[in-house]
Amino acid sequence: MVDWQSFDLKTIRDNTTATHRKAHGSRPDVLQINIDGDEAVLKDYTHSDTWFRRLIAPLLVIREVRSLRLLDGVKGVPRLYYVYNRYAFLMESVHGVAASQIVKNTLDDDFFVRMNNVLDNIHDKGVTHCDLRSAGNTLITPDHQPWLVDFVASIHQSSRWNIIGRWIFEQFVDADYGAVLKLKKRLAPDLLSDDEL
Repeated sequence: MVDWQSFDLKTIRDNTTATHRKAHGSRPDVLQINIDGDEAVLKDYTHSDTWFRRLIAPLLVIREVRSLRLLDGVKGVPRLYYVYNRYAFLMESVHGVAASQIVKNTLDDDFFVRMNNVLDNIHDKGVTHCDLRSAGNTLITPDHQPWLVDFVASIHQSSRWNIIGRWIFEQFVDADYGAVLKLKKRLAPDLLSDDEL
Protein backbone atom coordinates (compact mmCIF):
# COMPACT_ATOMS: atom_id res chain seq x y z
CA MET A 1 0.00 0.00 0.00
CA VAL A 2 1.13 3.54 -0.78
CA ASP A 3 2.68 5.52 2.07
CA TRP A 4 0.34 8.49 1.76
CA GLN A 5 2.39 10.57 4.20
CA SER A 6 5.32 10.57 1.78
CA PHE A 7 3.42 12.77 -0.70
CA ASP A 8 2.82 16.48 -0.26
CA LEU A 9 -0.62 17.98 -0.81
CA LYS A 10 0.21 19.28 -4.30
CA THR A 11 1.27 15.79 -5.44
CA ILE A 12 -1.89 14.31 -3.96
CA ARG A 13 -4.05 16.85 -5.79
CA ASP A 14 -2.09 16.24 -9.02
CA ASN A 15 -3.17 12.59 -8.82
CA THR A 16 -6.91 13.36 -8.79
CA THR A 17 -8.92 10.97 -10.95
CA ALA A 18 -12.42 12.26 -10.13
CA THR A 19 -14.09 15.17 -8.39
CA HIS A 20 -16.90 14.07 -6.08
CA ARG A 21 -17.55 17.66 -5.03
CA LYS A 22 -15.99 20.93 -6.12
CA ALA A 23 -15.24 23.52 -3.45
CA HIS A 24 -17.62 26.48 -3.23
CA GLY A 25 -18.91 28.53 -0.32
CA SER A 26 -18.65 26.38 2.78
CA ARG A 27 -18.09 23.18 0.78
CA PRO A 28 -14.66 21.55 0.44
CA ASP A 29 -13.17 19.84 -2.56
CA VAL A 30 -13.77 16.09 -2.27
CA LEU A 31 -11.38 14.41 -4.68
CA GLN A 32 -10.71 10.81 -5.67
CA ILE A 33 -6.96 10.15 -5.60
CA ASN A 34 -5.09 7.30 -7.27
CA ILE A 35 -1.36 6.68 -6.89
CA ASP A 36 0.13 3.44 -8.22
CA GLY A 37 -3.31 1.81 -8.14
CA ASP A 38 -4.02 2.69 -4.51
CA GLU A 39 -6.99 4.96 -3.92
CA ALA A 40 -7.95 7.51 -1.30
CA VAL A 41 -10.27 10.48 -0.92
CA LEU A 42 -8.99 13.98 -0.20
CA LYS A 43 -11.22 16.44 1.63
CA ASP A 44 -9.76 19.91 1.22
CA TYR A 45 -11.20 23.31 2.21
CA THR A 46 -8.30 25.23 0.61
CA HIS A 47 -10.52 26.58 -2.17
CA SER A 48 -13.64 27.24 -0.08
CA ASP A 49 -14.88 30.78 0.57
CA THR A 50 -12.04 32.84 2.07
CA TRP A 51 -13.66 33.87 5.35
CA PHE A 52 -15.25 30.47 5.88
CA ARG A 53 -11.89 28.80 5.20
CA ARG A 54 -10.08 31.02 7.70
CA LEU A 55 -12.62 31.02 10.52
CA ILE A 56 -14.73 27.85 10.35
CA ALA A 57 -13.02 25.22 8.19
CA PRO A 58 -10.18 24.47 10.66
CA LEU A 59 -12.76 23.77 13.39
CA LEU A 60 -14.66 21.40 11.09
CA VAL A 61 -11.46 19.59 10.15
CA ILE A 62 -10.53 19.20 13.82
CA ARG A 63 -13.97 17.74 14.60
CA GLU A 64 -14.05 15.32 11.66
CA VAL A 65 -10.45 14.20 12.10
CA ARG A 66 -11.07 13.58 15.81
CA SER A 67 -14.09 11.44 14.98
CA LEU A 68 -12.21 9.42 12.36
CA ARG A 69 -9.37 8.82 14.81
CA LEU A 70 -11.77 7.66 17.51
CA LEU A 71 -13.47 5.36 15.00
CA ASP A 72 -10.31 3.87 13.52
CA GLY A 73 -10.93 0.22 12.73
CA VAL A 74 -14.73 0.39 12.89
CA LYS A 75 -16.14 -1.45 9.90
CA GLY A 76 -18.37 0.90 7.97
CA VAL A 77 -16.32 4.05 8.66
CA PRO A 78 -13.46 5.16 6.34
CA ARG A 79 -10.00 5.12 7.88
CA LEU A 80 -8.09 8.35 8.26
CA TYR A 81 -4.82 8.17 6.31
CA TYR A 82 -3.18 11.54 6.85
CA VAL A 83 -3.83 15.16 7.89
CA TYR A 84 -1.95 17.55 5.60
CA ASN A 85 -2.77 20.83 7.29
CA ARG A 86 -5.65 22.62 9.01
CA TYR A 87 -7.71 22.49 5.80
CA ALA A 88 -7.05 19.08 4.23
CA PHE A 89 -6.96 15.42 5.14
CA LEU A 90 -6.88 12.10 3.30
CA MET A 91 -9.02 9.07 4.05
CA GLU A 92 -9.94 5.63 2.80
CA SER A 93 -11.86 5.43 -0.46
CA VAL A 94 -15.14 3.52 -0.40
CA HIS A 95 -16.65 2.26 -3.65
CA GLY A 96 -20.34 2.57 -3.05
CA VAL A 97 -23.49 4.34 -4.13
CA ALA A 98 -25.11 7.02 -2.00
CA ALA A 99 -28.30 5.80 -0.34
CA SER A 100 -30.04 8.73 -2.03
CA GLN A 101 -29.46 6.97 -5.37
CA ILE A 102 -30.62 3.48 -4.36
CA VAL A 103 -33.74 2.12 -6.03
CA LYS A 104 -36.67 1.43 -3.71
CA ASN A 105 -37.14 -2.18 -2.52
CA THR A 106 -33.63 -3.34 -3.45
CA LEU A 107 -32.32 -3.58 0.14
CA ASP A 108 -33.16 -6.42 2.50
CA ASP A 109 -33.54 -6.33 6.27
CA ASP A 110 -29.94 -7.52 6.75
CA PHE A 111 -28.71 -4.20 5.37
CA PHE A 112 -30.56 -2.26 8.05
CA VAL A 113 -29.31 -4.65 10.74
CA ARG A 114 -25.75 -3.99 9.52
CA MET A 115 -26.36 -0.23 9.50
CA ASN A 116 -27.62 -0.34 13.10
CA ASN A 117 -24.54 -2.41 14.01
CA VAL A 118 -22.28 0.29 12.55
CA LEU A 119 -24.15 2.86 14.64
CA ASP A 120 -23.85 0.68 17.76
CA ASN A 121 -20.09 0.58 17.22
CA ILE A 122 -19.59 4.30 16.62
CA HIS A 123 -21.78 5.19 19.60
CA ASP A 124 -19.80 2.77 21.78
CA LYS A 125 -16.69 4.76 20.76
CA GLY A 126 -18.34 7.97 21.94
CA VAL A 127 -19.27 9.47 18.56
CA THR A 128 -22.60 10.30 16.94
CA HIS A 129 -22.84 11.08 13.23
CA CYS A 130 -25.63 13.71 13.49
CA ASP A 131 -26.22 14.04 9.74
CA LEU A 132 -27.57 10.70 8.55
CA ARG A 133 -30.89 12.23 7.51
CA SER A 134 -28.93 13.34 4.48
CA ALA A 135 -28.99 10.05 2.54
CA GLY A 136 -25.85 11.09 0.68
CA ASN A 137 -23.85 10.44 3.86
CA THR A 138 -24.53 6.70 3.70
CA LEU A 139 -22.68 4.82 0.98
CA ILE A 140 -23.78 1.31 0.05
CA THR A 141 -21.27 -1.10 -1.47
CA PRO A 142 -22.25 -3.76 -4.04
CA ASP A 143 -22.46 -6.36 -1.23
CA HIS A 144 -24.90 -4.04 0.63
CA GLN A 145 -22.49 -2.99 3.36
CA PRO A 146 -23.31 0.48 4.72
CA TRP A 147 -20.48 2.99 5.08
CA LEU A 148 -21.01 6.25 6.96
CA VAL A 149 -19.15 9.26 5.60
CA ASP A 150 -18.88 12.98 6.28
CA PHE A 151 -18.48 13.23 10.06
CA VAL A 152 -18.24 17.03 9.94
CA ALA A 153 -21.38 17.41 12.11
CA SER A 154 -20.44 14.65 14.56
CA ILE A 155 -20.77 15.07 18.32
CA HIS A 156 -18.49 13.46 20.89
CA GLN A 157 -19.60 12.04 24.22
CA SER A 158 -18.93 14.26 27.21
CA SER A 159 -17.30 13.16 30.43
CA ARG A 160 -19.51 11.26 32.85
CA TRP A 161 -19.71 14.36 35.08
CA ASN A 162 -21.16 16.51 32.30
CA ILE A 163 -24.81 15.52 32.69
CA ILE A 164 -26.14 18.00 30.14
CA GLY A 165 -23.49 17.04 27.59
CA ARG A 166 -24.26 13.35 28.03
CA TRP A 167 -28.00 14.04 27.67
CA ILE A 168 -27.36 15.94 24.43
CA PHE A 169 -25.20 13.07 23.17
CA GLU A 170 -28.05 10.61 23.83
CA GLN A 171 -30.46 12.80 21.84
CA PHE A 172 -28.12 12.60 18.85
CA VAL A 173 -27.77 8.83 19.33
CA ASP A 174 -31.56 8.60 19.03
CA ALA A 175 -31.46 10.87 15.97
CA ASP A 176 -28.92 8.57 14.28
CA TYR A 177 -31.19 5.54 14.75
CA GLY A 178 -34.19 7.63 13.68
CA ALA A 179 -32.38 8.40 10.44
CA VAL A 180 -32.06 4.66 9.76
CA LEU A 181 -35.83 4.28 10.18
CA LYS A 182 -36.37 7.21 7.84
CA LEU A 183 -34.12 5.56 5.26
CA LYS A 184 -35.92 2.25 5.72
CA LYS A 185 -39.29 3.94 5.26
CA ARG A 186 -38.09 5.48 2.00
CA LEU A 187 -36.21 2.51 0.54
CA ALA A 188 -37.90 -0.55 2.05
CA PRO A 189 -41.22 0.46 3.65
CA ASP A 190 -42.55 -3.14 3.56
CA LEU A 191 -39.79 -4.13 6.00
CA LEU A 192 -40.91 -1.74 8.76
CA SER A 193 -42.24 -3.52 11.81
CA ASP A 194 -45.21 -2.22 13.78
CA ASP A 195 -42.85 -0.93 16.47
CA GLU A 196 -40.73 0.86 13.87
CA LEU A 197 -43.82 2.45 12.34
